[in-house]
Amino acid sequence: MNKMKFLLYPELETELANLPLKEKIFPLFGRVFDDFTVFHFVSITSDMKSLRQIGYISNRETITDFTLDFPFIHLIVDTKRLEVTKIAIHKSQDDIEIIREFDIEKVDLNRLFVRVDKAETPLNLLQTKTVAIIGMGSGGSLLALYLAKTGVKKFILIDDDRLEVHNIIRHISDLSHLGRFKTKVVEEYIGARIPDIEIQTLEQKFVIHTRKDAEFFLNLLSDVNLLIAVSGEHDVNFAINDFVHINNLTLPVIYAGTFDGVKGGLMFKVDPRKDDICYHCVYADSFAYPLTDKELKSDIPTTTELEKKIVYDRTMQEQLAQPGLGLDIDNLTIFLSKFCIATLLDGQEHGLYRFPFNFYLWYNRNVFQPDSDEIKFEGLELLYYEDLEKNAECPFHGEQVKATLKDSDEGNSPSL
Repeated sequence: MNKMKFLLYPELETELANLPLKEKIFPLFGRVFDDFTVFHFVSITSDMKSLRQIGYISNRETITDFTLDFPFIHLIVDTKRLEVTKIAIHKSQDDIEIIREFDIEKVDLNRLFVRVDKAETPLNLLQTKTVAIIGMGSGGSLLALYLAKTGVKKFILIDDDRLEVHNIIRHISDLSHLGRFKTKVVEEYIGARIPDIEIQTLEQKFVIHTRKDAEFFLNLLSDVNLLIAVSGEHDVNFAINDFVHINNLTLPVIYAGTFDGVKGGLMFKVDPRKDDICYHCVYADSFAYPLTDKELKSDIPTTTELEKKIVYDRTMQEQLAQPGLGLDIDNLTIFLSKFCIATLLDGQEHGLYRFPFNFYLWYNRNVFQPDSDEIKFEGLELLYYEDLEKNAECPFHGEQVKATLKDSDEGNSPSL
């Protein structure tokens, strides 16, 4: 008989050593893998509804008042030494395999990142960062996973949306998650891989109608090092941009999304610390964050109004009609992840590409032939724009532009 191996997380070791063993059966949650030679402890928290109960612990060898779906495992415990003495694998009602030899391998979570803790992505720096992501769709969910696997330790995930059937094929979720909040699914998915990660979720849209709303988000985002907007909604992006500039926040913001049919996408960084051009400079002169307590539904630009100006936004019906493979979304998300990591490590020594520009366009199709012979589009290239300028109509940078133009005009005026 081969030995059965137990994988034991350190946080469960204490709980198992203090089990209140009585005649009543104590439920255990876990998973059986492969040929039943490995039993993986996951959690013994009785309210973890998302895990399937497949075994139990008791100090009795014969159980008559408790049944489970097959297969399940029965761990028989010595109550004096609090040690497992025998394992019974119930493959079916008539097929019970007894194992008396087994190994317990303690999982060292400190080894999770040993293969990615390199000079070019210093783990000691990334683990101190907090990232807020607004939008947990196809790109946002994968982005959160990529950043977590790189070493970012703290997240705030914001989205009010629930999973529907059409989301599943491009999302990190599966059909068992239908109807659940996307934020909660992503939290569980990442937590199952990195148990000590810190994730806070907010199941509401980023909108600010009142001062109370503003104060809430100021408190929520007070310790954030990077804010990433991947909701694909212009009203949300404008609200974020206005929120950051009105409150003189110094955290960098990255906006990203895909175009119709995932023909391409964009990545756009706004760093108030460097007085960068902002979302208004690039897209429109709407003002989405009026900071007042009165009803302002008519004054806040909606997605429908803004999409008349910009093709980046779409109605729900239009989104459902958009083709695009999951790998198309993933391609842009890989670029975006590197962009975010480089931003988090800005000012530090690292070996990543440093992204010299703020605005990047990625093309997934040969939608046009560029004028420059130096830039070729083969499907996965990144095109950067370095000549974006502040807009005279921007509510935050317009006066700077006008003052610069005035100084320029006065300097060029002929002397009398």
